[in-house]
Amino acid sequence: MIDRELQDWIDKSINEIATEEESRSLEKRLLKDEQARNHYLNAVNLHATLRRRFSVEGETPSVALFPNRSRKKFAIGLAIAACVALFVGLLAFLMPPSQATATIAQVVGAYGDDQIAFAAGESVKPGPLAISRGLLRLDFSNGARLTIEGPAQLEVMNEMRVILHRGVVTATIPESAIGFVVDTSSAHVVDLGTSFGVSVSAEGLTDVCVFDGEVEVSLPQPTRADATPQLVREGQAIRASKGSKKINSATYETTRFENAWPVNSGVLQTTGSMRFVSPGPDFHPGNFEDNEHIVVFPERRSFIADEAIRVDMVDPGQYAKSRHKEKPTLLPEQRLTSYLLQLNAYPSGEKPNRRRSVRGQITFAQPIVGVIMANRLLKESEVIFGIPNVDYPGARMIEARPEGDQRRGFDSVILAADRRTLFIELQENPGNLDQFRVLVEAE
Repeated sequence: MIDRELQDWIDKSINEIATEEESRSLEKRLLKDEQARNHYLNAVNLHATLRRRFSVEGETPSVALFPNRSRKKFAIGLAIAACVALFVGLLAFLMPPSQATATIAQVVGAYGDDQIAFAAGESVKPGPLAISRGLLRLDFSNGARLTIEGPAQLEVMNEMRVILHRGVVTATIPESAIGFVVDTSSAHVVDLGTSFGVSVSAEGLTDVCVFDGEVEVSLPQPTRADATPQLVREGQAIRASKGSKKINSATYETTRFENAWPVNSGVLQTTGSMRFVSPGPDFHPGNFEDNEHIVVFPERRSFIADEAIRVDMVDPGQYAKSRHKEKPTLLPEQRLTSYLLQLNAYPSGEKPNRRRSVRGQITFAQPIVGVIMANRLLKESEVIFGIPNVDYPGARMIEARPEGDQRRGFDSVILAADRRTLFIELQENPGNLDQFRVLVEAE
């Protein structure tokens, strides 16, 4: 995966604003990192193509491979780039090329057609991939992330394209992989920087749901009349059937993606009464009343806070109330991913006002670094990790059992020794809300 520091060096180099120190750092990185070299050369080629395509008539397009504050420095930059290219060529000649396109990052009970279990860490080369059952997450070398739910059959073509013949996938595509393609027998889906889901039935019916951002969808072999791709935005969905000459709008329904999307979002598994919500226009905690489930909302992903964050829990054990000044603090500059969990009870059934009790367990792919329970801390952290333009409710405090109190009806949140798993029991009266925020180390 390409990190932000490398991308920053490359961008500054191409735009001729890199310092000498940044140029040296980029050179060192390129000499030792094959993936970085490939990404760098792709970026330079793209920049050169765009300059040639959009340069003003009479202007001579140029591409600065390294900063050239003077002609001498530019010449040095070219010489360095030539050395890098020669080094890459020698490596390609002396060593067999790596064909690995993606890595299996997470496995949740996933087996192939031969009933052999997949294992995290395995490399995936271009070619067919069959999953008889379970969930499998592929992390591509360009940063694209694809979770596949079996039974499924697909082909990995390269780091920018897969063909889904049958099954369900969810995709999270960063800027470094914009243009990622999912092809099916009835649709050609091109990402424009987003999160989306694609499902293909045994009959070839394709459904596309866009959780965030937008995608372009067209028919596999469009005629002149339908050659223009259809733009599908957040909260929208389309449906296309095999052999059809038209792409139809569909109801935005994320239920079929609720198994695969959590793995794509960094949740390894859930048990008990847990429900994971996919993003979309209704992604407001207040919209989800549920007496049967603890609902999980993914919030900010891979976010760096520039200030210290006070939390209620950092160590394994059961949550207990503490005074504000005694609460632990997370240092700033940590890259974190945030999740909001809630039980929002409402009156229903023969006894509409009875107290609701819900239990569940959730395991994250990365370690939990902090859990926030208190109202004051929830409001403070909401400013940092809350989703923009989303309305968060007011009072929502977890009520932990006071020490020595044997009465029933208190909430319980336990952080397991693995620091990835939470055991949760929430109890709430209809019309009231329990919420807490979990901060996880970003991947």
